[in-house]
Amino acid sequence: MLRKGIDNIKDPSGNKSDDVLSLECAHAILNICTAEGVLLDDSSVDLDISGSTIQTILDSKISLEHKEEYLQNREEIVVIILHSRYVNMYNLLKNHLSEQSYVAIVRNQILVDVQTDDLLFQIFTSNILQRKPQDESPFFEFIQRVCSQCVGPDGCPKKIKPGCGGFGIRNFLTLFLSIEVTKAMLAASNAKRDGKMKEYEFAKRKVQLFTDQLNESNPLLTEISEAMTKEGAARDNITLSYKEGRIEDAKVWEEVTEKEASAKSLANDLLMECNMKYQRLMRELRESQEDIQ
Repeated sequence: MLRKGIDNIKDPSGNKSDDVLSLECAHAILNICTAEGVLLDDSSVDLDISGSTIQTILDSKISLEHKEEYLQNREEIVVIILHSRYVNMYNLLKNHLSEQSYVAIVRNQILVDVQTDDLLFQIFTSNILQRKPQDESPFFEFIQRVCSQCVGPDGCPKKIKPGCGGFGIRNFLTLFLSIEVTKAMLAASNAKRDGKMKEYEFAKRKVQLFTDQLNESNPLLTEISEAMTKEGAARDNITLSYKEGRIEDAKVWEEVTEKEASAKSLANDLLMECNMKYQRLMRELRESQEDIQ
């Protein structure tokens, strides 16, 4: 992310965009952040750190070899580091939320989904009414549906509309992946604390794989979600058009329905391929770890 920037991982054509930093300078900054505690043991950025603190650390620690390149890009570098606290969500939601909202969501470990311009927040309690530690027990799930914090053409916040948020089709996959990322980050933190560097590197690679799967899955899930929304709206318009005797309009909406159904089917197929790809990569990672042991 230090090399590519926030919004420039790929350009619309799918090609890599120009790098923000050279690989050597990016590594130097990463090493400083690790050594100075900007990065925690699980490789996440400290949620409480400020941009001014990051800049002060980098200003004082960057080597002469990389100083000129660093100073040319200093402002963007600090912003990129701060964005990395919620990079997965930002890749999905962009400017739907403020920085304060992003940080609060990460701090409180809230699961987020998006459907068109609307958001769904979910959080789960720990087990309740549990007689013994190993007994199965229920938990509470809290859901909040809200409109995004985007503004309308008039510059004012968009109005909340009925049904805002939907249920969120990506929740089951993202919940699983989020849990796995959290478990792997905890394993990495514990392994580093105990000096078990092979286990630490293995856990970091798992974090990267699960994160990559989240990033690759999210655009496909967005396509599915948007196609479902448009398909549903088109079906409503078909019913209304026939009811009002607008036969030609109804036929147009039928074409829209078929188009969005096809788009949804294609995205589902691509999502399945993505899941299979990461199942294979995770299996290969586990096998490589077994060979080392």
